[in-house]
Amino acid sequence: MIKKIFKIEKEQDANDSVLLSWFDLKKPNLSAVTEKGAKFILKTQAAHLHDGDTLIAEDGYRIKVNIKKEELFMLKFKNAVDFAKTAYEIGSRHQPICIEQMSITVLNDLSIESIIHELKHGKNASIEKISGIFYQNAFSHHTH
Repeated sequence: MIKKIFKIEKEQDANDSVLLSWFDLKKPNLSAVTEKGAKFILKTQAAHLHDGDTLIAEDGYRIKVNIKKEELFMLKFKNAVDFAKTAYEIGSRHQPICIEQMSITVLNDLSIESIIHELKHGKNASIEKISGIFYQNAFSHHTH
């Protein structure tokens, strides 16, 4: 039986847990399977789930949300022009992005492979591949 989630609470006790990717967190219609095998569906506005949230099903079953670590690229720039050009290129590909002081963190994705390749051959940026939870700070992932 598929459990229908009707409420999201912060940091509550749970019967089960689910590991979600960044892309799962953005889905307005999410269906997933918990670690104990319970199937559930959640209809909500995108970007409303956070690490540690508790999903409460109509039957009272409680599911803790855990965010999956993703493969990320951390790009650090030596000059503002290369920083701006790279941010523009990533944005043109509609990829989620986290922009900080002269650095960009982005999910490892096939669509940015050419950008990473070019940066590796240049001298104006350093590239570090890491595993971590992705936190987007711009509303770049959308549809038209």
